[in-house]
Amino acid sequence: DDTGYKLLLHAAEALRCNVILVVGHDRLYSMLNTYFTKKAAEKDTEGDDSAMSMEDTNDGGGGGGVRKKEKGKIKPKVIKLPRSGGVVSRDVTFRRMSRSQCIKRYFNGDVITPSTNASANAAMTLSANSDSLAGNNAASASSATGGGTASIPSIVHQYTPFALEIPFADLTLHKLTSVSLAASMLPVSAKQSTDPVQLLPIHDITPTLKHAILAVCHPSAVQNYNVSGTASDLYLSGVAGFVAVENVDMSRDILSLLSPCSGSLPSFHLLVGDITWME
Repeated sequence: DDTGYKLLLHAAEALRCNVILVVGHDRLYSMLNTYFTKKAAEKDTEGDDSAMSMEDTNDGGGGGGVRKKEKGKIKPKVIKLPRSGGVVSRDVTFRRMSRSQCIKRYFNGDVITPSTNASANAAMTLSANSDSLAGNNAASASSATGGGTASIPSIVHQYTPFALEIPFADLTLHKLTSVSLAASMLPVSAKQSTDPVQLLPIHDITPTLKHAILAVCHPSAVQNYNVSGTASDLYLSGVAGFVAVENVDMSRDILSLLSPCSGSLPSFHLLVGDITWME
């Protein structure tokens, strides 16, 4: 789909991929080849213009300057691989379920089994306590515990998330919005001068924020953003983590958040996207 293709291009450029493998998708292979070929040609043109400008500057300054030519980024190599028999594409429902499971794993960790030593120690402790009881108490404890053995859960979660309650007044929320102009709307050979991603401040917190996944900004990124006012200083920096909105209490002006670790948040600047999660 269109959104998935844009995300794929963004991931390839952000990670500076030099090899991209396309499995059994001729249309995607053609689209990627066309995109990166055009991108490399634009970079080469910009590099030539920069070199000519540098040459003119050096000539006007009496010589002695060093000619520089900005080289464009290396075009990623797109390789098409055949699809094995029986392979099917993941539909929207499957991808949505997979994303939900990944979010749950982020807060709760993987499902693990308790260690054998811990289970044995718990069983021995309960058995010893049962034997120390006299008469009917011992019989009752034995029957209630199945003969003095402990009831140990078979599986547990690796992590324990924590709940946080933060007043509305302490939070600064930014909504990520996209302002991207099509090439047909721009003059020939012109590029969009504005940042394609804009930050829209959220002044009024409403119950519609419930179940949203929020990104917690790094304090250093917040400091740079406050100085420059450039949105990219905030959203292009790595985030400190993510929190989930459990409840929006309008009567107390409190936002209940689910955090993967205890303690206060690194910063109270949060980015709001379109991802929601409800366990």
